[in-house]
Amino acid sequence: MTLEESREVIPMMESMINQIEEQQNLMAEMVQELQEKDRQLLSFQEQNQSLQILNSELSGLLNLLPDTEELLSQIEQQKNRIEQLETENQQWQELTQKLNNENSLLLKQSRELLTLNSR
Repeated sequence: MTLEESREVIPMMESMINQIEEQQNLMAEMVQELQEKDRQLLSFQEQNQSLQILNSELSGLLNLLPDTEELLSQIEQQKNRIEQLETENQQWQELTQKLNNENSLLLKQSRELLTLNSR
C-alpha cells in the first residue's frame, strides 16, 4: 500500500472505529436499560404475587361472612319477632291494667264489707 493510499484508508478506518465505539456505547446503554427493565419487571412480579396473596386472603375472609340475602332474612325474622313481642307486651299491659282495676274494685268491696261487718 502506498503512502497516498494509506492517507485515504486511515481516516476511513478511524471513522469506522468511531462508529464501532458509538455502537458499543449504544449497546451498553441498551444493556443497562434492559437490566433496569428486568429489575422493574421483577419488582412488578413480586408486587403482583403479594397482591394475589392478599386477594386470596380477602376472598377467604369474605367467604366467612354471611351473604346479603341471608342477613336480610335474619333481619326480617328479628323484626317479626320484635313486633310479636311488642304485641304480646301490649296485651300483658292491658291484662295488668284490668287486674289492677279488678283488684281495686275488690279492695273497695272488702272495705265496704268490713265496714258493714263492724256495725
